[in-house]
Amino acid sequence: MSTNHRRFSYNQAPLPVKISLPFTLVFCVFWMAGVVLVGQYFSWQLDNDRREQTAELKNLVERELERDLEGLRRSARLLANDELVVQGAANVDKPLLQQEILPSKAILDMDAIIVTDRDLNFLMDTRTLPYQDLDIQTQTAAELMKGGAGISTVVVSEDDKPPVMIGTAPIKDESGLAGGVILGSVLSGDRLQQINASIDEQLVVLADHHVVASTFPSDIPDTVYADINDFDWEEQGDLQRLVTLQDQSYLAQAIVLEGLGDEHFEVILLTSLAPLNKAKRALWLLISIPGIASALLLAGVGYWLAKRIARPIQEITEVALNVVKDDNFDLQAPVKSQDEIGALATSLNQLITWVGEYTDALEESAQTLETRVNERTQELSQALEKLQETQSQLIQTEKMSSLGQMVAGIAHEINNPISFIQGNIKPLDGYLTDLVELLETYQEEYPNPTEAVLDKREEVEVEFLVEDTTKILNSMKMGTQRVRDIIVSLRNFSRLDESAIKDVDLCEGLDSTLLILNHRIKSGVKIIKSYDELPLVRCSPAQINQVFTNIIVNALDAMFEADVELKQLEITTRTVSPDHVQVCIQDSGPGMPPEVKSKIFDPFFTTKPVGKGTGLGLGICFKIIQQHQGTIEVHSEPGKGTEFVITLPMFLDSNILDTVVSDGKVSLEKTSDHQPEKTSAQAA
Repeated sequence: MSTNHRRFSYNQAPLPVKISLPFTLVFCVFWMAGVVLVGQYFSWQLDNDRREQTAELKNLVERELERDLEGLRRSARLLANDELVVQGAANVDKPLLQQEILPSKAILDMDAIIVTDRDLNFLMDTRTLPYQDLDIQTQTAAELMKGGAGISTVVVSEDDKPPVMIGTAPIKDESGLAGGVILGSVLSGDRLQQINASIDEQLVVLADHHVVASTFPSDIPDTVYADINDFDWEEQGDLQRLVTLQDQSYLAQAIVLEGLGDEHFEVILLTSLAPLNKAKRALWLLISIPGIASALLLAGVGYWLAKRIARPIQEITEVALNVVKDDNFDLQAPVKSQDEIGALATSLNQLITWVGEYTDALEESAQTLETRVNERTQELSQALEKLQETQSQLIQTEKMSSLGQMVAGIAHEINNPISFIQGNIKPLDGYLTDLVELLETYQEEYPNPTEAVLDKREEVEVEFLVEDTTKILNSMKMGTQRVRDIIVSLRNFSRLDESAIKDVDLCEGLDSTLLILNHRIKSGVKIIKSYDELPLVRCSPAQINQVFTNIIVNALDAMFEADVELKQLEITTRTVSPDHVQVCIQDSGPGMPPEVKSKIFDPFFTTKPVGKGTGLGLGICFKIIQQHQGTIEVHSEPGKGTEFVITLPMFLDSNILDTVVSDGKVSLEKTSDHQPEKTSAQAA
C-alpha cells in the first residue's frame, strides 16, 4: 500500500497531533452532544408551541361557530318579535310577511328564512337558489317551537351535502303561539373560508365519516381525505393527530358539533406543519453552524498550543535523528529552558558525547577483529556445509540400512509360518476330501442310522459343515498367497539380499513402493499408472526405492493436509533417449509457491509442522539421483498440483561412480574431477 493511502495511526502521528487530538475529540463529543440536546429541546418547544397554537385556533373556531349559532337564534328572535311579522303570522298574511322580511334578508345574510303559522304550515320560505331543494328538517324544528322556546343547533341536510346551522324563535301574540321563525345558514366551504380568513388554516367538515365541506379546492378526490375519514374523531376528544394530505403534513384537532337527536358533526382544524418544519431546519442550521465553527476554532487553537509545547521536544528529536542518520556525534541539542525539556536536552547532549567516544573505540577494535572474523566465518561456513552434507548422507544411509534390515527381517519371520500354513493347506484339502467320501460311503452302506446318529447329524449340519469348510480352505489359500506377494514386494523393496548395484526394472520398484504405502493409498487416493516398457536400469535399487518412497509420501501428505477434493496420483514411465529413462510422479495437491519451490531440495528445509518432518527427504532424493548421474526436476504452481520428473541413465559410468560395500551398507561417492550438473530446482 502506498504512503499516500496509508491509514492514520495515532502512534505514528506528529507530537502536536498526539497532544491536541484527545482533548479536541473529547470537547467535540461533549460540544456536539450539547448542540444536539439544545436542538432537541428547542425542537420539542417548537412542537409544543405548535400544539398549543392549534388548541388556541381550535377554541377560536369553536367560539366563531357558537357565535354563528347564537346570532341565528337572536336574529330569529328579532324577526319573531317584529309587530308586522307577528301580525302576518297570526292573520296568515303572506304578502305582509314578504313585505316585511324580504328587505331584511340581504342584511341578515341567511341561506334560508322560513315562517310558519300556529299549525306549523309554511307561510314563507326564502331559501336561496343553491339551497332550494335543501332539506333542513324544518318540520322537526317547528315541532320544537311548540314549547314556546327558541333553539340554535346544527341539522343534517342531505347525503354529501354540508350541514345547516339553524336558529328558531316562536311568534307569540295575545292569544298565545302564532307561529315560528326558522333561520338557516349552510356550513359550506364559503362559510369555512370566512372563518379561515381570521386563522389562516384549513378546515374540513365531516358528516358520518365523510367530508361534506372544506377550505381545500373542490376538485380534490375523496381518497385524499382517507386519514381523516377513517378516524373516530368523536372518541378522540381534544387529542391532536398527525395527518397527511397531498404530501403535506397537518396537525389535526376536531370540534364536535352536536345536532338534533343523536346527530353530530365534526369540524376538523388542520394546522400546517410546513412552517414548523421550516423553523426546525432554520433552528438546526442556526445551532450547527456556530457549533461546527466553534469546534474547528477550538481544534485550531488546541493544535497551535500543542505545537508550541511540542516544538522543543521536536528539536531534540531532530538532533537525535540526525546523530543516528549521519553518525555525527558533534551535534548538540539546544537548551532553551530550565524545565524538564531543558534537562532532557542536557542529558541527550551528554549521551551523544559518550556514544561518540565509545563508537570511536569500537571502530578501532573492529578494524582488527574484522579480518579475523571474516577468516573464521569462511572456515566455519565450509565446515558447516561439509558437515551438513555428511550428516544428510549418514542419515540417509543409516535410514535405508535400518529400514532394509527391518523389512527383510519382518519378511523372513512372516515367510516361515506362512510357508508352513501354505504347505499344509493342500494335504488338509486332501484329508477333508477323503473324510467327506468316507462319510458318503457310510451313508450309502448304512441308510438307516440310529436315532443318536440322526440327532448328531442334525445338530452339526453335516452338509453345511462340508460346504463351509471347503470355502474356508479356499479363503486360506487366497490369504496365504496374498501374504507371500507382500513378502516378495518387501524383499524387492529392501533388496538387502542382492548386490548393491544391479540392473533392475523401475516399474517393479514403483509397484513395490505403492504396495508398502497401500495403507495410506486406500484413504481415497486414485492411482493412475502409465508404464511404458522400460529397459533394465543399472542403479542401487534400495536407494532408488527410497527416492520413490519420499516423493510419494510427500505427495500424499500434501493432498491429505490440504484436503483437496480430488486426490489423484499419476505415475508415468517412458524412454526419453537411447540411454535415458524417465519417471514422472504427479499429484493433484495444492502446489507450491515459487519461494517454497526454490528451497525444497535444501537440507533441513521443510514446510511441515514441528515433529512431522526433518527436511531431509527431498534433499536426500536429490543427492541419490545426482550420484546416479541423473537429474530431478519439479514443476509446480499454486492450485495446480506438483510434478517430479526423474531422469536416469541406463548405465552408470564407473569412472565417476564407485560402489563401496561395507557391513551391508551402500555408500555412493563422487570423485572430485567430475561434478553432475545442477537441476533448475537446485539452482533456484
